[in-house]
Amino acid sequence: MTNNDATLDVVAFDELADRLVELGGGSHPSELHGILCGTFAAGSQPGVETWFRQVAGLLEDQELDSRFQDLLSNMYQGALQQLDQSDFSIALLMPDDDEALEQRTEALGYWCQGFLSGFGEVIGNKTLSEEVEGVLNDFSEIAQIQPEADDSDESERFFMEVSEFVRMALITVFSEVTAQEKTKKGDTQTIH
Repeated sequence: MTNNDATLDVVAFDELADRLVELGGGSHPSELHGILCGTFAAGSQPGVETWFRQVAGLLEDQELDSRFQDLLSNMYQGALQQLDQSDFSIALLMPDDDEALEQRTEALGYWCQGFLSGFGEVIGNKTLSEEVEGVLNDFSEIAQIQPEADDSDESERFFMEVSEFVRMALITVFSEVTAQEKTKKGDTQTIH
């Protein structure tokens, strides 16, 4: 699912891509969104300022102007809100559907790569369910995808199925890990 298919008009892919190019590249919009979603899915909400520092680090510690910070803040708030709503509205930040399938496939790989990075940084050595481990393995395979210049209907359908799988797997991992975190916090707050 792309940003056209849900209510994610908080941050437009092209706008973020343009800002990243102005700053000299160094990252992909889908990768940044994946890192953020991976961080949230691992049970962390580091705060917007920490998110700014993380992105600046990815961009070789460049100073982020207020316009770029606004984009990143909107991405942070939008992704967190959509994941917290539990209504399956989260969308992956991807190029529009009218872009070449090759570009969208590459972006999906970057998104999965970013997710694994953000998730892995936060989750550490915590025990994960078989389902979550399976999702991480699937994301690892998708992150290595080699886009081809093939805009056939079959390739388009396959891309849509894989991107929908990734979106639903994100929701599953977020829900499972946050439920575990809430249970742990509830256990430590019980008064006897």
